[in-house]
Formats: sequence, C-alpha cells, structure tokens
Amino acid sequence: MNNYLLVDDDRTFLFLHEHMIRIANPAASIMSMQSSIKAVEYLEELIKTGQEMPDCILVDLNMPELNGFEFLENCSQYMAGPMRHVHIYMVTSSLHASDREKALSFSFIKGFREKPLNKEIVIEMHDLMLKEKDQQ
Repeated sequence: MNNYLLVDDDRTFLFLHEHMIRIANPAASIMSMQSSIKAVEYLEELIKTGQEMPDCILVDLNMPELNGFEFLENCSQYMAGPMRHVHIYMVTSSLHASDREKALSFSFIKGFREKPLNKEIVIEMHDLMLKEKDQQ
C-alpha cells in the first residue's frame, strides 16, 4: 500500500502532497504527473503490460487537458478489472457542493478532499487502504 500516483497541473500542490505522503508513509513510492492525459496513458500502459497499478491515485478536479471528472470517466472502464483495488480520491480547492456530489457519484471513488492535504488526512487514506486490503 505504498504506491501513489498524484495528478495535478499545479507543481506546488504536487510538492506539498508528496511531502505529506512521505511524512505519513516514508516507504511510499510516488509518481507525480502534471498532465491528466499522460496519467491516463500511463495507467493504460500499466494495464496493457500487466504491471502493478498504483495503490492510491490523488487527482485534481480543475486541470486544462482532462479535468478530474473526465479522468474518472477514463478510469471507470477499468475499475471492475485491473483497477478494482485502486483507491482514487478527488483532491481540489473547489468547495462547490455540486462538484462533491458529482465526484462521489462515481461508485469507485473513495473520497473528495480539500486542498491542501495534511498529514492526518493522508494517514486516514492509508489506513483505509490497509483495512480494505485486509478484507480482500
């Protein structure tokens, strides 16, 4: 439960979130991508080649190429198969209730979190991953 994929067009938030993950989970392996399109291509390549999927994906809502909802739509086709154990969180500065509702309408999404993440939230996400892995 140590592999993370961070998808955000803002370098500052990528840096901060990576830092919070490393504080909460020093053994974490973290891939950061500023392009949502490249992140989708990366995941599709992992699937195509049978490589291990990230344990957790943190995706921003507002991005220029594919927004977070479009990213989730792309992932949805794999959630019953190769991505079924991946924990996906929408991480955003948006406080709109409609954004939260839309994000949580994706049955596979684990949560909608406000930026920036703090150590406690990262620990909570990690603990949920461990708990669900134990139940598998």
